[in-house]
Amino acid sequence: MSPQKVIARAATREWATHDLGYLREVTARAVYAAGRVGVRSRDSSRSAAAFKLLLRLHSGALSPGVDRRISELTALALAEPASREGAGLRRLFEQVATDAVRSFKDPSGRTRTTLLGARVLVVKAARPAERGVIIVDYSYVFPLMLGLFDLARIAEHYTIVLEPSWAGASNPDILLFTQIAPPVYVQTIEPRDRDFLNALGSNLRVVPIAANWWVDPRLAPPRGPTRDIDVIMVAAWADIKRHWRVFKALAELRRRGHRLKVALVGYRYDRTREDIEALAQHFGIRDQIETHERITQEEVGALLARSKVHVLWSRRECANRAIVEAMLADVPVIVRDGLTFGYRYPYINDQTGRFVKETELGDAILEMIATRDQYRPREWVLRHMTCERATAELEHHLRTAAVAAGEPWTDGLVVKTSTLDTQRYFHPEDRLRFERDYQFLESCLK
Repeated sequence: MSPQKVIARAATREWATHDLGYLREVTARAVYAAGRVGVRSRDSSRSAAAFKLLLRLHSGALSPGVDRRISELTALALAEPASREGAGLRRLFEQVATDAVRSFKDPSGRTRTTLLGARVLVVKAARPAERGVIIVDYSYVFPLMLGLFDLARIAEHYTIVLEPSWAGASNPDILLFTQIAPPVYVQTIEPRDRDFLNALGSNLRVVPIAANWWVDPRLAPPRGPTRDIDVIMVAAWADIKRHWRVFKALAELRRRGHRLKVALVGYRYDRTREDIEALAQHFGIRDQIETHERITQEEVGALLARSKVHVLWSRRECANRAIVEAMLADVPVIVRDGLTFGYRYPYINDQTGRFVKETELGDAILEMIATRDQYRPREWVLRHMTCERATAELEHHLRTAAVAAGEPWTDGLVVKTSTLDTQRYFHPEDRLRFERDYQFLESCLK
């Protein structure tokens, strides 16, 4: 596909997903009306499809009023599983779990066990009278837990903590955990997701941390020999990352006499490295860009240590990990104003970076480069947002709940970190403490 077509397609999809103007409310009401009829169907498959549509509509955040109705409908379906709505929602959970297994499992079944000790991580051992704790990260793994494991059996012995990789808690991948009785904890700092989950009256509980709290500060050196890269983007080769919008701003700066050196770090998603380079060529800035694909975390850290400014220009994310990695390398960050649901994340502040309007990106880059010595991003993250602090926050919530329920709590949680590809123990030797736990989890495979 030519760069012109890529840009036209991305711009059209972006308008339809995020803009629409006055059509937002009209569209939301029309889709809700159709979906509301569908969830009442006697055919559970049709009801499931309608519920999937409504949950996606809620994630789109087009209308507060419609979103409230969807939240109420979801709560009703969870509270009354024998109703048509409840049957449709249960069917949807079965479908997403089946689809996840079908796309994940190889004929030997060996890929199932690769989740254990990686995407499914034990951070507190189970004892005969005391629950352990497991953290499941990345949203695609959530339905696999239902499809591959005896989830109810696991929940008898472990508290499950979900670490979503995408914003929007009105997602069947998360909601399927309402099918087990014990509390399940969902990491999110999005007020909109918190309110949605709390309104359900289900077993899902909110923990006010997120995936980007778990970055390992040891992998991001605070500085390199020289800051010779003006702008860095650590982002998948994907339309949602909006590389072309950044390139457009860089091209305008070049016309004004500012030829900035840019590093892009990514991996194939719905675009390729060649697609991104072609877009840079289209905007006449290919000679300013160097691209790096699927490099190690240490290599990413080395590039960040040479960089002056990091740009995140998505309109929808979860808790983006790359900007915290940049901060730990003492790189201030630019984030598009209105990201995701518009919540102004407290970790974007006077010490770490700034939110920037769409039309002001170029000038903001120049200003941040000129004033970058005024920022102290690494210092702020180390004081407020480390994997150790995330562990303490999570442990506080779990211990408080256990004590309130009259359950024992002796051992604390071990510290873990998260990367793009896996979770790891902060201290690798901690893995040896949980051999019995992993043996039990493997015995729960279907």
